[in-house]
Amino acid sequence: MAAQFQMLTGDPINLFLDRDNLVWGDDWRPKIDGSLSSVAFFIPIITPRYFKSAECRRELNFFARSAERLGIKELVLPILYVDFPGLQDDPPADDLIALVRRFQWVDWGERKFDERGSGACRRAVSELAQRLVDANRAAEQAASQGVILAGAEALEDEEELGSLDKLGIMETAIPDLSETIVEIGRTIEQIGAAMSTATSEITTRSAQGSALAARLAVTRQLAEKLVAPAEHVRDLGNDFASSLHDVDEGVRILIERAPEEAVDKESQEQFLSFFDSVRSMVAQSEQGFAAVQSMIDSMAPIEKMSRDLRGPLKTLRQGLTLLVDGLSVMRSWVSLIDSAVARFPELKG
Repeated sequence: MAAQFQMLTGDPINLFLDRDNLVWGDDWRPKIDGSLSSVAFFIPIITPRYFKSAECRRELNFFARSAERLGIKELVLPILYVDFPGLQDDPPADDLIALVRRFQWVDWGERKFDERGSGACRRAVSELAQRLVDANRAAEQAASQGVILAGAEALEDEEELGSLDKLGIMETAIPDLSETIVEIGRTIEQIGAAMSTATSEITTRSAQGSALAARLAVTRQLAEKLVAPAEHVRDLGNDFASSLHDVDEGVRILIERAPEEAVDKESQEQFLSFFDSVRSMVAQSEQGFAAVQSMIDSMAPIEKMSRDLRGPLKTLRQGLTLLVDGLSVMRSWVSLIDSAVARFPELKG
């Protein structure tokens, strides 16, 4: 696409791909934020998982709302890669789905089956490059009229209000997140117990030489038992991802402010109390989700063994994957707190 854009305009374009530019251990958030604040275009690839990722939601919200405030919606060019239930609902249940629908996306649902380098694939890339060219012209025209400068100044003026809003949202979302974490842990324990009981029964029947039909009956019974809790975990996982997004922005704001605002004993104690509550929440999550990854890993061979279990296990894996992704975000809070405390000893208490 970069080559196509340069052919159409004569100008080069730099592409930032988070999967290619970020490696494990990088301080990825500043790189993302640095790119979002200076990049000309934002091209989100819309899939079901995109809206379940706290980081993807944060990036989309940041750039899409900035583009709208600047009055240049052409800066956001969504690509619909996988359609899914809820995307076409009117009105959408998810506010970010409603947000992205205000932008004109291009449907690549069928393009994913094209061979790379095929005529259909090259046409799709060429059309996207042309959209970038048109968006670039719109941005240049807005810049010549002073729209971007005025919009940028307005965004700066709104920054403090935005921070306060985020802190208010965080305060409301924290109790919901805590309740969701407890309920997820409880439901996972129930699922684990049901799977353990079924495994023991299958082992016993195998040792007794029971017919294959008897063992299949056990897996069918297990599949029936797992349908409701698996759907519950998936729903809880969606709630977890949504609440986590709201909490994440507020937590990071407070950690960043701590060194500057903890100027006396009272404020220091307030920040320390907040840090302790964050650490406690993360520890609670670690404990509640301790078996999540091992449960995900154990599902693949079970799914291959029983057709009846594939449906509920797939549903369960969707919810569990959200938890694993969310835990990485929560662990980063503890790292940021440790860094702040290390740099400012007065925050040690």
